[in-house]
Amino acid sequence: MPRIRPLTFWLALKKISPHATTLLYICRDLPSAANEFRWIQEHITATPSKIPPQIRLQHLCSQRAKGIPLQYLLGTQPFGDLEILCRPGVLIPRPETEAYTLELASILKRQLTRPKPSTNNNLNILDICTGTGCIALQLYASLAPTIPTHITAIDISPTAIALARRNLIHNTRLGNLPNPPPSSSIEFTPLSLFSPSLLSSLSHKPIDILVSNPPYISRSSFTRTTSRSVRNHEPRLALVPEHDDVSVELGCEAEDVFYAKMLQVARDLTPHPRVVLFEVADMAQAERVVGLVKREDALRGWYNVVEIWRDWPHREVESDAVDGVLVRGEGEGRVVYLCRDLE
Repeated sequence: MPRIRPLTFWLALKKISPHATTLLYICRDLPSAANEFRWIQEHITATPSKIPPQIRLQHLCSQRAKGIPLQYLLGTQPFGDLEILCRPGVLIPRPETEAYTLELASILKRQLTRPKPSTNNNLNILDICTGTGCIALQLYASLAPTIPTHITAIDISPTAIALARRNLIHNTRLGNLPNPPPSSSIEFTPLSLFSPSLLSSLSHKPIDILVSNPPYISRSSFTRTTSRSVRNHEPRLALVPEHDDVSVELGCEAEDVFYAKMLQVARDLTPHPRVVLFEVADMAQAERVVGLVKREDALRGWYNVVEIWRDWPHREVESDAVDGVLVRGEGEGRVVYLCRDLE
C-alpha cells in the first residue's frame, strides 16, 4: 500500500479539520476523507446526545481510523428509496447491489404493469441470503403499490433476520414503504438454503422471481483482496461459502456452491421461476455461473434470456458478449440474470 504524502495530511488539517487527518489512514485520499468527515458531522447533528459534539466527533473519527465500517458507526446506509439500518454481524449493503435491485424493479414494473387479461398478476419473490433485507425491501417498495407482491426472504443468520425485520418496521415508520395492502406481503424467515425443508416450505405457492446476494468469495480471495475493514468487521459467514462437501457433490468450485444449489432449487420448483438474478464477484465467476445454468437441461431450455450485468447495468454503454451471452452496463461483472419472457 503506498504511503500517504505529508502534503495530504497538511491539506486535511488546514482545509477540513484536525480530525480529518485521522480518517486519512483508512480513506487514503483527501476527497474520501472529506466526504466521510461530512457524513460524520451530519450524523452528529441529526442525532442529539448528552455527549458534547466535539467528543463524539473525535470518537467516531478514531473508531473509523481503526477500520470499523462507517455504516456500523453511523448505523445506516441509503439504499434506493430506503434507509437501511446496519449493525455488526450483518453484511453492509453495497452501491452495486442497490444498482441492480433498482434495475430489476424497473424491468418488473415495466413488464408486469401492462394489461394481461385473464392472467394472474400476483408476483411471488424469494430472496435467499437476505442479510439486512435491503433487496427484498426495495423490491417491495417499488412493486407493491402497483402489483400484488408477496416476498419471502430467508437467511441462516438469526441476527440478519432480526435486523431485516427491524428495517421493515423502520422504513414503514419513515414512510419509505407502503403499509402492506391485503394483496401484498413481506416476511423474513430464518432458514438455510441447504435445509432439507426448504422446498417443502416453498411448496404452497409458485416462485416467480428468485434473487440472491449469496456468499461468493473464495477463501484465498478473502485473504488477499478484501480490505482490512471487511476482513476484521463484516461477517465472514455472509462472504465466504463454507460447504466444501456440497460443492464436491454438486461438481462446482467451492465459491460457486450457493449458485449450484440455488439452480438445483430453481430446477425442482414447479413451475421454474420466471426470473433468476444472482450477484457475483466478477466476470470470471459470472461465466462459471452461466456454465452451471447450461448444464441443467431443464433450465437451459426454460430461460430464453441469459445476461451478465456489470456494476452499473443502467448506464448506456456499448454492450458486448461473452460466449454468446449479452453483457450489459459498465464496470465489473456483477450479476447473472435469467429470464423467461415476461411479456
